[in-house]
Amino acid sequence: MPLIRLETDISMSSEMEIDLAGKLSVIVSEEIGKPVKYVMVSINSCGILMSGEPGSAALVQVMSIGGLNSSVNGSIAAAVSGLLEEILGIPSDRIYITFSDVPGENWAWQGRTFR
Repeated sequence: MPLIRLETDISMSSEMEIDLAGKLSVIVSEEIGKPVKYVMVSINSCGILMSGEPGSAALVQVMSIGGLNSSVNGSIAAAVSGLLEEILGIPSDRIYITFSDVPGENWAWQGRTFR
């Protein structure tokens, strides 16, 4: 049920997207403590303007039913920023990451909500 969305202006091949999605999935799974089989990763290319300047940038959204807190969020932020800088060359000062703890009644899978 954790979801990580990445929006970036960096073009990637499908192989690169799948590789990056796998690495993001593992980060979220390990930090939140939920099995990787429940993690969804979405990667979208889009135009981004940050600080009034075009160029490499990313918006990352992490959502989960539970498992998020100050410590976990900090660990995810560091790991994701490091990964995006290493793989895509995006400096950490051009990456925004948001975290949302979603109540189970507001998240559905297999035709029903979690609560």
